[in-house]
Formats: sequence, structure tokens, C-alpha cells
Amino acid sequence: MNKSLAILVAILCATQVYAQQNQTTLYREPTVSASQIAFAYGGDLWVVAKTGGDARRLTTGVGIESEPYFSPDGKWIAFTGQYDGNTDVFV
Repeated sequence: MNKSLAILVAILCATQVYAQQNQTTLYREPTVSASQIAFAYGGDLWVVAKTGGDARRLTTGVGIESEPYFSPDGKWIAFTGQYDGNTDVFV
């Protein structure tokens, strides 16, 4: 599956999460592993299988998490988090 198709699948699958609320959504910064797609939405990180399904929220909290990036083996996701005015990298 090419990256553009994988991103489209992620957006379509993640839309199901908020479809019941009839809200416009903006999914940002997708990253793709062999089996999953991670993306930022609403200041949190989400992940969905490349094959489809419901998106699952990975982060919650008072800060903003963004810029997810899978490790080469796909086991970890690095991201930036803004907490207490600082922007740092987390895994």
C-alpha cells in the first residue's frame, strides 16, 4: 500500500470516531508503520490499523502532543509534547 493510500485509509477510518458528532475534523501529521498509521488530532495522538477500524487515542492531558514518528521497527512512536511552556521529544 503506498503512503498516500495509507493516509487516506487513516483519515477515513478515524472519521468514524467523530462521525456521530457531525463535526468537521482535521487530521494532521500522519506517520505510517508496517501495520499502523499514527496522526495528530485535537492536540493528542491517535493510531489506527492500516487495514481500517476505529482510531484509538494514545495521549490525553493538558499539553499538546504532535509530530508523531514511528521507529524503524514500528514498535515505538516518538513525538513532541508541549508541557509547561517547553517543547520536548518523548517516546
